[in-house]
Amino acid sequence: MKKTLLLLIAAFLACPAFAQQASAPAKAGGRLELYLESMDSQGWQWFFMADTVRRRLGSDLKVYPLFGKGADGAYTAPRGEPELAESARLAVINAAWPAKTLTYLNGRSLSPAVDGWRDAALFAGLNPDELERRAAADNRAVLDKAYAAAKAAGVTATTLLLDGKPYAGSPRLMALYAAVNAALPAARRVPPPAGYKPAPKPPPPGLWVIVTPEFQKNDSLINVFDRYFEDIKPVVLDYASPERAAKFPSLDFVPAYVLDATPEAKNRLQNEIGAGLFKEKGAYLVYEDRQRRGLYASRPETKGTVELFVMSQCPFGVLAENSLLDAEKNKLLPPGVKLQIRYIGDAKKDDKGALQFSSLHGQPEWEENARQLFINKKFPEKFRAYLAERNKEYSSPDWQKAAKAAGLDPAKVEAGFEEGKKLLAEDFAVADALGISTSPSFVVDGQKFMVGLGELIKVPGFEKVPPPGQPSAGCAK
Repeated sequence: MKKTLLLLIAAFLACPAFAQQASAPAKAGGRLELYLESMDSQGWQWFFMADTVRRRLGSDLKVYPLFGKGADGAYTAPRGEPELAESARLAVINAAWPAKTLTYLNGRSLSPAVDGWRDAALFAGLNPDELERRAAADNRAVLDKAYAAAKAAGVTATTLLLDGKPYAGSPRLMALYAAVNAALPAARRVPPPAGYKPAPKPPPPGLWVIVTPEFQKNDSLINVFDRYFEDIKPVVLDYASPERAAKFPSLDFVPAYVLDATPEAKNRLQNEIGAGLFKEKGAYLVYEDRQRRGLYASRPETKGTVELFVMSQCPFGVLAENSLLDAEKNKLLPPGVKLQIRYIGDAKKDDKGALQFSSLHGQPEWEENARQLFINKKFPEKFRAYLAERNKEYSSPDWQKAAKAAGLDPAKVEAGFEEGKKLLAEDFAVADALGISTSPSFVVDGQKFMVGLGELIKVPGFEKVPPPGQPSAGCAK
């Protein structure tokens, strides 16, 4: 099973929390301001580092909530209402009890449950009932003020400011420490330990990020590259630019992260290269970011199509199938759009040339995949009825029940199983060639890729597709 480079990102850092305040507030220079989405792990990583530096150097740190605003004027947060509610609480604490903000946040970091804010409030010496009352009563006012502050600062994503300017250094503790220390008045700077001489740092390899206006770079990924190569600075190129075409003419997918394949880079990334996370293309290592959204730049465009890649016994894939079937039935898809369901798994030939199949949820799953492909090919007018029935009990071995309910003869379906296996091998090959391993994934118009139903409904024309009944997730092989 392939591992993604973002294992470092997915984990919420288990950093210690501290309630004590700095002994001396900063009077000039070294001032830190952090704008963070209140349930974003990357923002919290910046908080842990900034707060640790603050306590060590006695500098100043302010933390502000960050959220968005929809076209209708309503405030929104990437992680829904719980995150927006947390943003409102933080805005209230900033306004009414600013001296307790950092203590609250440190307490909140160790109380990550949905209602953990109550413990964090008590830890900070605040009455949680009073905090909740104020956040509800003054919700629009405090959010208006916080949104205006972020807009005035020119902030639209998680950002750490140092003396009013975005901190552009490495996302490492000592890099931030050095930058803040240098910004302090000379008399307040902390000298290095006696006799310490820093070792020279090797220069990082070149890094280019290839994007389009719709599919932009992932700053969290840049931070991961920095963990391998300190102070690495990406050069961002638009896929349509002459510079990209001249330097990297044969990219298959964007966003793409292209690294100079220096001996040092290949040595540090040898495990990731061995796992197939990077493609070696001449003098470069290419990482294609298929975590959320992207573009199959070299694949032909097929307008009016949506391909849904699933595993037939993945609950998230089943939810996606049901949503699209419902949207198709009720004419909620863009006019003329054709839906094609494809399957994710592996098919390899043994030493005798016979196909051997495997799927995340075992043999029953790939066998069901094969049946569905055969039914779709031979009895297309009954396929959707079969799928709707089958998805009611998708893990049951009694597929015949769904077949009969859809008006199919189970014996005929069983007789076509070998043909279904050939179709399945072809389908698995398509998913493998596209690097798709998460159910559900979508490809719109043959090129636009996204993981999860929540991403599909952001695509113009697909807004009316019924949203998933639970938080976006998937099954990954």
